[in-house]
Amino acid sequence: MGPVVSSVSEQLESVDFFHVDVDEAPELAQKFGVQSIPTMVLIKDGEEANRSVGFAPEEKVKEFATS
Repeated sequence: MGPVVSSVSEQLESVDFFHVDVDEAPELAQKFGVQSIPTMVLIKDGEEANRSVGFAPEEKVKEFATS
């Protein structure tokens, strides 16, 4: 997922992307209920707005990030 998300982050200037290593930040993974890798969590106005679990191609990541 890393290369796909990196590519999308370069295309979407209005969206901030963050990568979290769940082994290095287990408390954050627990806070967001991450049980499978990869998981993308979309946060809008401080609230979870959407969630995607599993690999997604570039176009789906763009749709997810702009939903």
